[in-house]
Amino acid sequence: MKKIVVLSLAAVLAGSAMAGDAYIGVDVANTKVSDIDLSGTGVGVYGGYRMNDSLGFELGYRRLFDETVREQGFNVKLKGTALQASAVFFVPVGADAALFARLGVNRLEAKADLLGVSAKDSETKGLFGVGLDYSFSKSTALRVEYQRPDSGTNVLSLGVKFSF
Repeated sequence: MKKIVVLSLAAVLAGSAMAGDAYIGVDVANTKVSDIDLSGTGVGVYGGYRMNDSLGFELGYRRLFDETVREQGFNVKLKGTALQASAVFFVPVGADAALFARLGVNRLEAKADLLGVSAKDSETKGLFGVGLDYSFSKSTALRVEYQRPDSGTNVLSLGVKFSF
């Protein structure tokens, strides 16, 4: 699945690099999953193309968490990932900042490992988010975002975006 994300990002970026509206980014996030009372650190990578001042499209991959929890005296290793595709709607706020809203879909995958026995599950869910891009230069911006990839999952991220 990771190969598909990398190839998709490369195709989007290669096709849009000449227009000057393509971007890539990375972030670090805090993920909270209320269904299993889990809080963990994750990372994300994404690439996108901004059609105009108001609309863009993004593909991304997010490691939601990679944590070990203690359940009934046993250590359980939990991993969660999301493959994301979304439309991003921008509203400029001054010369250097833009608020944005995300609407899309993500493929969530959860893996659990207990005493060498592994299980995994995946599902496709709607995705929404809100955030702020603040540009330090024409090619570099700080991004803060709140995402909700699932009804019981909240992600707060801080990252950097590079435009070319």
